[in-house]
Amino acid sequence: MTQLGSITNNHLSITCKTCRSHRMLAVKPLIDRLGWETRLQDIVPKLRCSACKSKGYIELQIVYVSGSGEALLGAGDKKPENETGWKSG
Repeated sequence: MTQLGSITNNHLSITCKTCRSHRMLAVKPLIDRLGWETRLQDIVPKLRCSACKSKGYIELQIVYVSGSGEALLGAGDKKPENETGWKSG
């Protein structure tokens, strides 16, 4: 019972099971249109593929998108201590 209001900083990764077409859909515009309390489970059966027009036959993932730049700040270009990447000793 996931409400849209609980996943505001996310996108929906939607893949059509019929034609394998893929789209990323921001959650905030859905909230603006459908409301905070709308359940994700109520939306999924109504989604229609823009490529093949199949309705409700999708794979769905919730993807967190906010703050990823901050997460990458810790991924500096440190060089491994040896060829295996492990410290010896």
